[in-house]
Formats: sequence, C-alpha cells, structure tokens
Amino acid sequence: NISVPKEYSIRRHYETHREKYDQYKEKSRVDKLWDFKAALVKQQSLLRNVKRDNEAVVKASYIIAELVAKNSKCFSESEFIKGCLVKTTETVCPDKVQIFKNISLSRNTVAERVDDNVTNLSEQLFAKVKSFTAFSIAVDESADVSGVEQLAVFIRACDTDLIITEELLDIISLKNTTGEDIFNKVYGLLEKYNLPLSKLVCEATDGAPSMTGKQNRFVANCKFHHIHCIIHQEVLSSKFIKMNHVLQFVKKVVNFIQSQGLNQCQFSSLLSDIGCEFESLPYYAEVCWLSCYSVLKHFWLLREEIKIFLEMKGESPDKLYDDNWVQDLAIMVNITWHLNDL
Repeated sequence: NISVPKEYSIRRHYETHREKYDQYKEKSRVDKLWDFKAALVKQQSLLRNVKRDNEAVVKASYIIAELVAKNSKCFSESEFIKGCLVKTTETVCPDKVQIFKNISLSRNTVAERVDDNVTNLSEQLFAKVKSFTAFSIAVDESADVSGVEQLAVFIRACDTDLIITEELLDIISLKNTTGEDIFNKVYGLLEKYNLPLSKLVCEATDGAPSMTGKQNRFVANCKFHHIHCIIHQEVLSSKFIKMNHVLQFVKKVVNFIQSQGLNQCQFSSLLSDIGCEFESLPYYAEVCWLSCYSVLKHFWLLREEIKIFLEMKGESPDKLYDDNWVQDLAIMVNITWHLNDL
C-alpha cells in the first residue's frame, strides 16, 4: 500500500514548486489534477498487479512441487517442467512468458516447497487432533529398496461433529523390528501429536510375528482391540474360493505374453491394430491381492484377443473354449471387484 502523505508534506511540495503549478488556471488546473490522480491510480494498479503476479508465481511453484512429490518424481524434473511451460507460453501467450520464467522450480526450491507442504499438513493435523473424541491406528512395516525397515502409521479418527479424518501420521525408519521397538515408535508418535491412549479404540496390523507373535509382539504391548488388516484377510479368504484353476491359467498366459519382449510387442501391436482401448496386460503380483482384480478384469475384457494371439503363437487356448471355465473366470472377476471396492 502507498502511504498517504501528510498535509504538511503536500503543502511544502506545493510551495516549493508553486511557480510551476500557478501557470495552470481554471480548466487546465482541473485537468492537471485529474492527470495526477490518474497517474496515482496507475501506479497503485501496477503495484497491485506485481503483487498479484508474485503471489501467483509462488502458488504455482507450490502446486508443481506438490505434484512432483505425489507422483514420486525426481525433484530435478521440475526444471524440465518449467522449460515446457515457458516454451508453451511463448507459443500460446507470449506476453506472459516472463511470469512463467519467474516461477522458481530449482531442485532445492522444490525440496523446500515439499518440506513446507509437509509442515503445513502436520500443523493442520495438530489443529484437528484437539477435537478428536476417538481414533484408531493402522500399523505396517516393510523394507524399502535400500533394505531399511520403514514403519507406516495411519490414523482414522472421529471428532465432536462426527467427521471422519483419515491421514498418514508418519513413516518412521526402524533399526530393530521387535514388537517392543515398534510400540515405542508408535507411542512416541502419538505423544508427538498429543493423542492420548485413552482415546485409542483399536489398532490394525498384518499377521507378522513382530505384530501378532507370541513374544514381544506389538499387539501385546498395545493391549487394545486388535483388527487384522482387511487386505490380508482377503488374501487368506481367497485361498478358500477354490478358483486356483482360473488363476493358474491366467497367470500362465499373462507371463507368456509379458515376460517375453517379442510376445509383448506383438500382442500390443495386435491390440492396436484392432483398435482396442487397452495396450497390454498387467502383471499379477500374489503378494498384492488388489492387483488380482486388475489382471482378471483385463483378461476378461481381452479374452477374445488373447484367444487369437495364442492361436497365432501355436499355444492352446483350450480353457477359453470351455464354457464352465469362462463362467468361473466371470465369477472371479465379480468377486475381486467387490473385494477391491471395499
């Protein structure tokens, strides 16, 4: 904002330049006054526009940093994104090029933006926990690509207005994976967010020994109502569906197509030639039960194309001609769809 000059300063300025202003009489004097006012408005508008552009540039930087982090991209790729934005702007709206050039997207800047976003989310969660009347946690530990054990802690809470909040509290690196160590880490995290154990109603884990084993297990240290992870329950339940004959053939065909580069290219080319909406088949990962639906769904929708491809390659698609097997496949697609939708 432009500060309003004091009356004394205005009078002194006028008296100093009196001869210059006295030459304006009547209408010309009024016109000159309007010129001064217009110049002031223009100056104020220019400053407001600069401020607005600066705010938009900073906001865009935060938005792009958030997208980079959410999509697990390297921070240095943000500079490539900026280059694309600048080139696009030069073509579409050249008068706005400088604004896009002002967006700071260096690797260090993006890292700072991500840290700021994390801090902001933590502050929001800190503010929310004060109204929580009850909460539950889900805990899971797994090794990352470098072999370091990581502990993920999720929270699901209900506040006084019966609004449900689900958030990832934190991911903690572990040196030891005993139940006691995991409990201490989780307890410390709850203390950090001022979440009293008196409001903890239950906790969910997988069936790992450190979680539910006989000695030094996490569940024993918690002494709260325990729920077995629903995804692991689905995996266990799937063992009793008696549909292994369906999955075995599906996995065999998927591996035949996807594990060989030539077959994969030829199958993708076949799908492209017939104008199919899919480009290929996804892999099935037994450890990730939710991937089963995606594989079965694609296999079901592409069963005719798969039949053609197998015959082209001299492989027997006998199961695809068996009505009973096809019906079992349809049942499996429906079952996994419902499980995936839980």
